[in-house]
Amino acid sequence: MDKKFKNFNIKKINSVSFRLPILFVFSCMIIILIFVIMLYFRFQNRMIIQYCYIAEGATNQMALEMDGDKIDEYLEKNFELEEYQNILQRFYEIRDSYPDILYMYVYRLSPDGGTVIFDLNSTDGTEDAGMPGDHYEFQDTFMKYIDDFCAGVEVPGITGQTEDGYMLTYCKPIYDSSGVLQCHACVDFSMDALHQEDLKFIYSILLVSGLVSIAIMLFGIYRIKKDVAEPLDKMSQATEKFIYETQEDQVQNIRIMKELDIHTNNEIEKVYHVFISVMEQSLHFMENLSKAETDIKAKNEQIGQISQEAYRDSLTGVGSKAAYAKKINELNEKILNNHAEFAIVMVDMNHLKKINDECGHKAGDLYLKGCCHLICEIFKHSPVFRIGGDEFVAILTGQDYQNRYAHIDSLRSAYAQAYENTEQEPWHRYSASIGMAEYASDDSTVELVFKRADQAMYEDKKKFKSKYGSYR
Repeated sequence: MDKKFKNFNIKKINSVSFRLPILFVFSCMIIILIFVIMLYFRFQNRMIIQYCYIAEGATNQMALEMDGDKIDEYLEKNFELEEYQNILQRFYEIRDSYPDILYMYVYRLSPDGGTVIFDLNSTDGTEDAGMPGDHYEFQDTFMKYIDDFCAGVEVPGITGQTEDGYMLTYCKPIYDSSGVLQCHACVDFSMDALHQEDLKFIYSILLVSGLVSIAIMLFGIYRIKKDVAEPLDKMSQATEKFIYETQEDQVQNIRIMKELDIHTNNEIEKVYHVFISVMEQSLHFMENLSKAETDIKAKNEQIGQISQEAYRDSLTGVGSKAAYAKKINELNEKILNNHAEFAIVMVDMNHLKKINDECGHKAGDLYLKGCCHLICEIFKHSPVFRIGGDEFVAILTGQDYQNRYAHIDSLRSAYAQAYENTEQEPWHRYSASIGMAEYASDDSTVELVFKRADQAMYEDKKKFKSKYGSYR
């Protein structure tokens, strides 16, 4: 009896009806596992790319809010400056537009860590903002790239395990008008939620696969061929047609899968519907990501448009003629709305042609930049524009407008002191004629104020020529 039972068991184990289900179950599990792993890594990499696009858009907006020439002033005076507080408030508004950002900050990086310039409280409330001037040491994940950051190299998004969990960090270098690296605008994203969803996805697929495998073993060879082998073969062939490059490809993948119209009344049908459901959820998620990508692209195009319009003068670093025209349009809007309060200062360099002729154009460029620097030093809180070869305009508002007479006297004094210093080289003896005009209630356009400022400058230049003579 025992011998017969033993022979029966051996025969059963060696039979196709027993071995084929086992072989198929293991083969199916391996195929599903490979598919899940490939899908997992592809999904994870795409998520990182999308978050890097989002981070690039956020840091580009942060960079636009700051003046690279004022980083030291932000560090030194920080909250004493109204501009610093306005920038910090704007950073919070930017972060509110990107709800996935956990940390947002601006650091001056060095080989031994980073110095806080701006820092925002974490969105989850677990981390208070650092104070300007505080110095932090970075974790090993970040320190691997510190030499590249300090050299101004743009590093792609950094991912790794930190004390705050699995993070993605993106940093954008910020330069001053001379092209010198000053600091980095940075954002951090928590990637833990993404990993948790990925693991849930894997567990759900593996769980369903296990149930399907058990069902296959119970139903046998006949049921495997009719209800398992053929449906899985159809699904496998369908997945071979899948393309994952675009959102339209994802829609086509779902259409291909639904056209199979599998009805087996067992776990394979459940897998089929779960798989379609996962694909539809993935499509919905990709649609949201695509929308975010479109928004970021639009913002980047706006940034690119600003660059194309060349709003900054390449020689002096102040606003260009195009930037001046844009500012005039803004002021004209304020005049129409009765919200205008400003003054225009017209500054025309003296003896620039003489310096160009006698000392060369390089000396002339140095002379122009030096004269412009004095204007910027006096009117620190107002925009300065170069509207001609040797013509500059400062538009005074706010604090500079309130102290306009004192500032004009200071500017005249600075030019007079520089010009009378005969020990300096000619291109360091800065001189300019100055005229100022204030907006009056009966001025309908900025052009009327500009003409008065230009006339005042012309009168000042006649006095200069009368005293020192003119060149040709």
